[in-house]
Amino acid sequence: MKPRKFAYLAHRWLALFIALQLLAWSVGGFTFSVLDIRDVRGESAAAMRPPRPLDLDALPAPVADACRSLDLPPVARAELIDRGLGPRWELRDEGNRLAALLLPDGRTAPPLTRDDAERIALDDLLEPAAVRAARLIDADPPTEYREKPLPAWQVVFERSDAVRVYVHAGTGEIAARRNRAWRTFDFFWMLHTMDYQTRDDFNHPLLTIASLLAVATAATGLSLWAWRLLPSARRQRTAMAV
Repeated sequence: MKPRKFAYLAHRWLALFIALQLLAWSVGGFTFSVLDIRDVRGESAAAMRPPRPLDLDALPAPVADACRSLDLPPVARAELIDRGLGPRWELRDEGNRLAALLLPDGRTAPPLTRDDAERIALDDLLEPAAVRAARLIDADPPTEYREKPLPAWQVVFERSDAVRVYVHAGTGEIAARRNRAWRTFDFFWMLHTMDYQTRDDFNHPLLTIASLLAVATAATGLSLWAWRLLPSARRQRTAMAV
């Protein structure tokens, strides 16, 4: 077989398989763009009732007294947890928002300092690394920390994979871990969703239109394949009949 003909046949068959996958991706993208995520999660048909407020008498006396004296909103969740700075009571309201952070004796826990955030972030790493910078973010977070709780400490490490650890400034919880691989993934995720601002929205017209165009492109390519094969099949039947 001549190289030119081989290349043509290889291109032809590869295009067929790629068109099938492109069609699957495109139909999937179109489906993502028109389905309401609340319907997908079952939230639109659910009552979505918030947790019932806790009976303060069921809490330890120092915590209950602190709740009354601080005039907190109804507490729906109380958790005693140590995130690296000693045990703290995390009190959350019905929307799971942090209402107060208390020490075991009922006193209000102090906010995290830079040293606290660096210590928590360092403890989160498997291998020690030098801290290059740390800053408190209370507004306008970077894109890599979108939709995450504020305020938070951003701790940047001297590492080849450009690791940044985000520590919630109230609780000391690790709110996010970001590195070069995550940013690469996020960039291509943005291209996949075609959401060039928030990067996480499937339900927008640009993606819907692009998905429809891709579906049409793949479908017409497959139809051309079918039309090309039909005359060949008819010629073969005619030759066999003769």
